[in-house]
Amino acid sequence: MMVFLLGWRNLWRNPLRSLITMGGLASGYAVLMFLVSLTEGMLVQMLNNGTDLLVGHVQIQHQDYLPDRDLYETLGGGEGTDWRALTERLLDEPEVVAATARIHTAGLASTGEYSSGVAIVGIDPVREATVSGLQGQGSPQDLQGRGMLLGEALQQELVAGIGTEIALVTQAADGTIGNDLYRNRGTLHTGMALLDRSLTLVHLTDLQELLSLAPGRVHEIALKLRDPGDAELVAARLNESGILPAGAVARSWRSLLPTLSDYLDMANASYVFMIGLVALFAALGVLNTMLMSVFERVRELGMLSALGMRPARVVLTVLSESLALALAGLGAGLALGSLLVWHLSSTGLDLSSWMGEISMLETRMDPVIPVVWSWNAVWWPAVGLVLATVVASLIPALRAAFVNPVLALRNLSKA
Repeated sequence: MMVFLLGWRNLWRNPLRSLITMGGLASGYAVLMFLVSLTEGMLVQMLNNGTDLLVGHVQIQHQDYLPDRDLYETLGGGEGTDWRALTERLLDEPEVVAATARIHTAGLASTGEYSSGVAIVGIDPVREATVSGLQGQGSPQDLQGRGMLLGEALQQELVAGIGTEIALVTQAADGTIGNDLYRNRGTLHTGMALLDRSLTLVHLTDLQELLSLAPGRVHEIALKLRDPGDAELVAARLNESGILPAGAVARSWRSLLPTLSDYLDMANASYVFMIGLVALFAALGVLNTMLMSVFERVRELGMLSALGMRPARVVLTVLSESLALALAGLGAGLALGSLLVWHLSSTGLDLSSWMGEISMLETRMDPVIPVVWSWNAVWWPAVGLVLATVVASLIPALRAAFVNPVLALRNLSKA
């Protein structure tokens, strides 16, 4: 304790220099808090947007359904399964907050003069609304009575306004050509160019009829979890639970969106780079301050050595001075960074003047990036800066510990 107090008092021999160094540490810490919080918010947004578009956090499908999305590979095989009972059973899992069934197929949409290839998804509108945000401007009732929702780019390509009658043609499961008339009831906006150009939503029972699928046949059940981070654990437990139909397998979003999963892992690793870079510049500033402090006290250090102070004690004194410098700077930086993050956590970082929605890596980024308060933004930058400060102080500390007392007292310039 005495050594630390001595280090604290030594800081104020040159208060201006110490305050400048503290300001540098405080600024670096505040910037790191902001960058880590911004990165956390961006990753949360990308994950939410990616899993919110026809994925969910966990999907249960026939083991042979992916990657080709074979029309015939429904849950339970050709006989199907009681997917409604299965959905209710899955909702009993503690991590699961919502579940919905879906059917997927491809086909051709036509308004007579205009036509386009489409990806047709049959959904239960009420349950789908609890798992994803796919319904856009439509409501659950809009899909009743052969209603449909179209991606906004697809709607423009087909020149289909609200209420326009659209013919859907596709291959049915019984080998015939399924075709029927639907009415456009709303517009979908996903922010993903491919989906907005091809996606068509219809009611699940309507699509079963179009595809000649029995009522018990669906392609997947998508789950929404309380915490997306539990997806791997939940999928593994479901696969071992025995409650899934024969031949079914549960897959987490990491398996379904491998590119996004890899990017999120890489972005998390970028914390080390950000903290290391700022810590390097902070260390150079501390090194300069501590070297100057030692040079100014060579005669004093030589006298202490002559009086019998051990080198380890001298090193500890200099390190305590740098530690006091770091803690003071981090205290100011914590206040500044917390104020900045607190303000942006309610408004987000609005980049709409420079960018719009960006679709990439199986997801999209919105122009307003949320800033998320995270203890990672507090602890890891603090640990990095303190370690950088202490390590940078070792050089002047070792120099101070081995000052030649005779030369120091005789001639300062020879020290």
